[in-house]
Formats: sequence, C-alpha cells, structure tokens
Amino acid sequence: MRPTRRELLAGAGAGVAGGLAGCTGVLDGGVTAFGATGVGLSTSVQEETGYTHHRTIEDVISREFERFGLSRTVEVTNIVSEYDRAIELGFLGTRIQAAVFATLSTPQVSVFGRSFNPIAEMSAEEIAALVQDRYDNVGGLKLDGELEAAVTGETTTVTRFAGQARLVELGQGVDIYLYVSDAVEVGEDFVVTLAAHPQAFGERLDTVRTLLAGVERRAEP
Repeated sequence: MRPTRRELLAGAGAGVAGGLAGCTGVLDGGVTAFGATGVGLSTSVQEETGYTHHRTIEDVISREFERFGLSRTVEVTNIVSEYDRAIELGFLGTRIQAAVFATLSTPQVSVFGRSFNPIAEMSAEEIAALVQDRYDNVGGLKLDGELEAAVTGETTTVTRFAGQARLVELGQGVDIYLYVSDAVEVGEDFVVTLAAHPQAFGERLDTVRTLLAGVERRAEP
C-alpha cells in the first residue's frame, strides 16, 4: 500500500516499534501485560518549532517465552507519538509534510528472572536498519555523524544518517537526514527518538536539538 504524505516518514516510528520490545517485573503465569507510558513533545516546543501532533499509536506485541519446561505469554505495548511540519517548496508552489519527529516508548520486562531490554542494547545503526527494512520509501542510509543532546533531561548520543526517501507529491526521491537517539531510561520505560527531514529544505541543527529537549513523559500527547 502506498504511504500517504503524512505517513511517508513519520510512519517509520511505528515500524521501529514493531521490531522492539523492552523488558521489569516477574511473570507468575498466564498472560502478563506490560505497557509503556507515552512521551511526546511539549506544547511550548510544538509552538516554537511549528510541529504538530499527527497521531499516537499503541503497538501491541505478544510473545511466548519458554524455560525449564514452563511457558509464559507476554504482551508488550509500545507507544509511538508522531509529529510533523509542513515545508514550503517555493519553486513547485506546494507544501508537503516532510519534516517529522517521532518518539518511541517501550516498557522494561523480566521473564523467568531474566531481563529482556533489546532496545537498550541496540545501536543507532541497528535501529536505522529497522526503519530502512520496514519502509521501501526510505533507503541508502549512511552514517553522517554524531551529536550529544538532552532527551527527557538525560544527555544521550544522537546519530545522524544521510539517505533518500520518496516523496509522493514530487513523484521522486529526495535526500534526507535521519536522526536516531540512543535509548534513554525513563522510569520503567526506555525511550528512543527519531527525526527526519529533507537535506535541502530541512531544519537547522538547533531545531533538532530543541525537538529532542522538548520530549516529556505523559499519558497523552
């Protein structure tokens, strides 16, 4: 199915959620559910940057674990909040939703006394590969540098990738930057952020830093 203009880059956040499940608590039988607390951009940062909330997705993953002849079914709910901003392409006289920002919150879980926190151990390159593998419109991602930034008040490493994405309105590919933050522990969750924008019509680096610093924990975006 062809992605819509608003889903073109922002949907990458949901794609990552489908490949990640965090893992606190001890299972005691049956189906045990773990749910993340959502995070999103503060209202003040949305007003400052011009980004608006697009959607919040709860991505539920069910997995069965076995050990010592025992099995447990674990249901994990990841939460993705997506934001985007219109970019004016003056030479074409059109506006497209190309600059996007997404937050992924995933709970920690322990099964049979063992912790499973894959997102905490994944590198930015591995997360970027998930985006590229799940979305045909994003590809050719190559490492383009790192920076330090604050996410939910914690300093973390953010990796920038250069790549391409297909914009439906233009009917062609454009060069983009994709930013992936290392996981930050927030309460009993892990949080990862993604940002993407066309290289030629993108954000200044200080705007990206403002978006990252504007992430806050809350139940609703």
